Amino acid sequence: MSDLKFDGAFFAESLVIVILVALFIFGSSEIETLSATPTRD
Repeated sequence: MSDLKFDGAFFAESLVIVILVALFIFGSSEIETLSATPTRD
């Protein structure tokens, strides 16, 4: 783990995890606001 070679697979996996976590956080906050103010069409 101490070598300076760029690990593309690890970078891609961590990037996907960060995006999924961000979507989960923003999505849950949007769901909370939508459930707090229900709109019926």
